Amino acid sequence: MKYSYYAVLEKDKDGGINVTFPDIICGVTCGDDYKDALYMAEDLLKLMITSAPKQCLKPSSLEALKERYPNSRIELITVHID
Repeated sequence: MKYSYYAVLEKDKDGGINVTFPDIICGVTCGDDYKDALYMAEDLLKLMITSAPKQCLKPSSLEALKERYPNSRIELITVHID
């Protein structure tokens, strides 16, 4: 099955990238750069969907997230879980 959630990516003061899934309770991770952050986001999304599905709320729309996080990079993260 395919699952998609938006992640908010923001640079931290040390040059790393913080990743937050606004619609997943405790959905926070980070990466050394954007490529690493996207990999970590996929990994976290798979983990949360399989081990804590009740913490995965209904996904927000892109428009709603752009209003909430106007200065952040927003990426759609999609994972496939059998």
